[in-house]
Amino acid sequence: MADRRGRVQRANSTLGRVLRYLGLLVGIAIGWQVGSILRPEGPLDDYYGMPILFAAAFGALLFLVAPYVTLGFFGWLRHEIRGLPAIDLVAAGFGLLVGGLISSLLAWPISLLPSPWGQVLPSLAAVLICSLSVVAFVTKKREILGILGRRSNQTDKVGEPIERGRMLLDTSAIIDGRVAELAHLGFFRDDLVVPHFVLRELQLVADSSEPSRRVRGRRGLDILERMRRDERVRLEISDLDAPEESDVDSKLVKLAATYGFTILTGDQNLDRVAGLHGVTVLNLHELARALRPAIVAGEEIPIKIIQPGREYGQGIGFLEDGTMVVVEEGKSYIGQDVTVVVTRTLQTGAGRMAFAQLKPVETTS
Repeated sequence: MADRRGRVQRANSTLGRVLRYLGLLVGIAIGWQVGSILRPEGPLDDYYGMPILFAAAFGALLFLVAPYVTLGFFGWLRHEIRGLPAIDLVAAGFGLLVGGLISSLLAWPISLLPSPWGQVLPSLAAVLICSLSVVAFVTKKREILGILGRRSNQTDKVGEPIERGRMLLDTSAIIDGRVAELAHLGFFRDDLVVPHFVLRELQLVADSSEPSRRVRGRRGLDILERMRRDERVRLEISDLDAPEESDVDSKLVKLAATYGFTILTGDQNLDRVAGLHGVTVLNLHELARALRPAIVAGEEIPIKIIQPGREYGQGIGFLEDGTMVVVEEGKSYIGQDVTVVVTRTLQTGAGRMAFAQLKPVETTS
C-alpha cells in the first residue's frame, strides 16, 4: 500500500505532470502516424477520421500511464546500474555507440522501402541493432575493450602488451598484512580489488565488542589505508557485487567465477570452496610455506630448544619460519642455544618438520 501511494505521489509531482504532457504529445504523434497508415481508401470527408481517432486514443493512454511507466522504469534502471560493475557500463556504452552508428548508416536505404515498411522498419532496425550490439559488447567486454585500447602500456621482453587481471582480496588477506608488503615490492601483476561488501565486513570486525576482533579489524583498515596511499600499489575499492548471494565468501566466489578474477585469501575454507568452483586462488599461508628455505639432511642449523618432545629424551625447537625441529637427546638442553645436524625432513598437512641430532662437540688433542 505504501509503495502504491509513493508511485501516485511521484506521478502527481511536477516531474510527473511534465511527463504526462510529454506522453500526450508523443501519443498524439504516434497515433496520427498509425492512423495514417491504417486509414482506409474512401471519401475525402473520412480522410482524417482514422488518424484523429488513433491520435486521441494513444494520446489519452500515454497521458495516463507515462509518469508511472517512465518513473518506474528509471527507478528500476537506477537500481540495476548501482549493482553493475563499471566495466559493464563502459562496454554497454561502446555497444550503444556502435549500434547507433550502424543504425544511422542503414536508416536511409531502409527508408526507401515501400510504405508502410519504409516508415516502420528504420526504428525497429535501430532498436534491434543497438540491443544486439550492447549484448555483444557486454558479453565479450574483455576482448573488445582490449582491442579498443584497455590494455596496459607496459610490454614484455618481446614488446607485446601485457593485459592486467584483477585480484579480489578477502578480509583475511587484508588483516594478514603481508599483502601490503608484497604489493609494494611489485609481486602482484594484477590490480588488487576490494569490493564494498568486503570493506563492510572489515568495518564490522573493527566495530566488534570482542577486543581481539576489534584490534584485527582496525589493523586491516590501517593496512588498506596504507595501501591506498602507496603509489606503487594498484588498489581499487569497487562496487562489484553479487546480490543473489548472501554471505561474503559466496559473493567473492561468484564474482571470481563470473569475471575470471583471482582470489587472494588466508582462509582455508574459502580456498577449498573456490577451488570446487574452478576459481584460481592464491593462499597466503601456502605462499609462506613455499617460500621457506629448504632444509636438507646433513645441514647444520643453530636452534634454541624450548620444550621436551613426545619421545624420551627429545627436545623441540622452532626455526624463524615456524618449522618445528625435533632434536634427539635434546631434552637436557632446554632453554639453551645449540647447533644440530638435520637427519631428515617431513612434510605434513600442518606444515614442515625436521628431525635432527646434536652436533658432536669437537675435542682438541
